[in-house]
Amino acid sequence: MKAQDSDQSGDAIHQPVQQQKKNFYTYLIISLFLSWLGALAVYWINRDQGLEQLQQESMRQISRQSDILENEIGRFGLLPMAASLNQNLAHYLANGAKPDARNDINQYLKQLNDRAGALQTYLINIDGQIVASSNSDKKDSFVGRNISYRPYFNQARPNKITTYYAIGTTGNTSGYFLATEVSEQQRRLGVVAVKIGLEQLEHLWRNAEEPLLLLDENQVIVLSSLPEWKYHTVGRLDKTIQTTLDHSQKYNHREIKPLAWRIIDTIDQHTRLIDIPKSHRPHEYLAVSQPLPGSSMNLIMLNDTQDIYGLAWARAIAMALIIGFASLLLHTFRLWKQNINAKLAARKALQHAHDRLEIKVEQRSSQLKAANEELRREIEEKIQAARQLQNFQQELIRTENLAVIGQLSAGIAHEINQPLAALSALSANAVRFLDINDLATVRFNLERITILVNKMGTLTNQLKSFARRSSSELEKVDISHCVENALFLLNHQLKNAKVKVNILARDKNIEAYCEPIRLEQVLVNLIGNAIDATNQHSQPEIAINWFCDQQQAIIQVLDNGIGLTDEVMSHIFEPFFTTKKVSGLGLGLALSSDIIKSFGGSIRAENNSTQGAVFTITLNLGKPEGV
Repeated sequence: MKAQDSDQSGDAIHQPVQQQKKNFYTYLIISLFLSWLGALAVYWINRDQGLEQLQQESMRQISRQSDILENEIGRFGLLPMAASLNQNLAHYLANGAKPDARNDINQYLKQLNDRAGALQTYLINIDGQIVASSNSDKKDSFVGRNISYRPYFNQARPNKITTYYAIGTTGNTSGYFLATEVSEQQRRLGVVAVKIGLEQLEHLWRNAEEPLLLLDENQVIVLSSLPEWKYHTVGRLDKTIQTTLDHSQKYNHREIKPLAWRIIDTIDQHTRLIDIPKSHRPHEYLAVSQPLPGSSMNLIMLNDTQDIYGLAWARAIAMALIIGFASLLLHTFRLWKQNINAKLAARKALQHAHDRLEIKVEQRSSQLKAANEELRREIEEKIQAARQLQNFQQELIRTENLAVIGQLSAGIAHEINQPLAALSALSANAVRFLDINDLATVRFNLERITILVNKMGTLTNQLKSFARRSSSELEKVDISHCVENALFLLNHQLKNAKVKVNILARDKNIEAYCEPIRLEQVLVNLIGNAIDATNQHSQPEIAINWFCDQQQAIIQVLDNGIGLTDEVMSHIFEPFFTTKKVSGLGLGLALSSDIIKSFGGSIRAENNSTQGAVFTITLNLGKPEGV
């Protein structure tokens, strides 16, 4: 009954928490939506207002610049008109522009041009040939040139100023041409033209904060406050217009390249939002244009909109923050009220849970104490068992050593009996030769006795070393020395079995980390097995090789015996497995495998490619980690 009450109280707490999370996410989504909606509205309102203000300011500035340009051009407008009314010019053209009157006409045009401050003033006959010019005395004189291809010559009318912008074909200087027709009694006699320069105005534009452009009728920039934009087109010239321009030599064969000018939005007839890359990045401008009175040109002012967008975004973000802050305050107040009620319910539930937790903690503590005591007891038993197992293994290894010594006892007895018999004979002879005072022979016999005693001492020392307990400490061991000791112990068996031993090692001075006595035991076991495996061969042979491979020492014992079957290889290192029917407990190879593994190495058995078996031992050249 108590458990049921606690579950119900837990559910009662859990349900309001889930409802609070659901309400919070709903309120968060609504707040974000309102913030986004308010920010978007503020952004577009401020953007439109900013663009409108910028457009009005641009219209005022461009009108002022248009007046300046119109005044600059207008003060030269009367110059061709006044020249066309001069009867001397009309008479000169009507009489075929005779050379004897040319100097006076040139002088007149020069005076007129200098007083007005124009670049050149010249007179053109009805065929389009310049017959008089203000620069007649200069090397680049216009006199004699035919400009019938120029539109301002063909479009000139009496009492009307025709304007045209082009690059001069003589001096390759740009200019603005003003032309009017010279006529007499409604008969066309020629055209008088004035070329004025606008570079001074363009130089003043260089100080303008915003880019100013003057476009001709082909949408080609002929004047610009940015020199790199000059003679670029804001549109694309089709082939027909390009052919016409090449014929009229309007730009004197200058290459007209398109400007990276992209219209984003059209606000009205004279205002557009355009994109022109700046530092390889898109950059938006507000382009405001105004036609130049009396010509087909348009004056354009570009205004950077970055500040407008930045201000609009700043105000939009501020509005989003205000809405978000207001929503946060409202939500905080609502949560404050909910938390007061939730705290009261939580305090009651917490006290109930605390009481239940204390009971469970006491129960769990008792269980943990019992489990810890049982675990401690099991650990002590396992440690004791491991120590016993290690001691048993050490005793088993020593027992195997003694068993090997027992197997070698016949050969050892033979090795000792021969020196003993020799010692007896030499001692008796020494006494007889001493009686006859043959001291040289006595000395010889005593020296032979010393050699035999040393030989027997070496054999007994080797047996004592092989039979004593291992130190269990790894050290640098000379492999060749261990091989020599193993062969020494098995010398008698090798002689009786008439086994030929081949040492294949090229570099005999190789040292590996192991225990010398236990390594000798393994080698004795492997060589002894090899002797047994070759007992049916007419010419038994055993080969021993050791070498280095990377960071390991490799020892191989090869024989030409009967080899290993698949069944034998699958169980060869298992305890108590043996193929010997008369002797052996099957522990030799199992213990050898354990010994090599304790060195951090490995041992494996396989058949030789020609005949017999190969046992390979792998040892570490350096001290292995964790061993």
